[in-house]
Amino acid sequence: MQHAEAERLIEPFYDLFRSKRRDWDAGFAVLADDWRSYYTNGRYRTKADTRPYIEGLFDLVPDINVEILHLSVGGVYIAVRSELSGTPARDFMVPHTGRSFSIMTIDVHEVGDDGRLSVLHHLEDWGTAIRQLQGTELQEVQ
Repeated sequence: MQHAEAERLIEPFYDLFRSKRRDWDAGFAVLADDWRSYYTNGRYRTKADTRPYIEGLFDLVPDINVEILHLSVGGVYIAVRSELSGTPARDFMVPHTGRSFSIMTIDVHEVGDDGRLSVLHHLEDWGTAIRQLQGTELQEVQ
């Protein structure tokens, strides 16, 4: 798979996490019917579980947004480093403060035989988000 082809494949999925570009039909069309989204090494959400999860996330963080910062392709794998940001509307991991968060996320997608995304392993830096929301995050080193 070429870089441009990988970008075209994953953009509709990432649009699901972009408050201004969400298209449920396009985002779920790129996912295989038996798609699995691993949030630990052994636990995952199915395609059917994912829409309610995302809707709940948008209920908590209405302006949530993801920006792809780097994409690498190797065989059937697409690795993405992105930035996830937003401002919770109420309690979200910590009591509501009105502060925003901006964290790194790492995703490794696997493309199935049908050309759709079949597996996702993902990691979000929620520890940094908690510190940002509490106002205890130290300045980044440049």
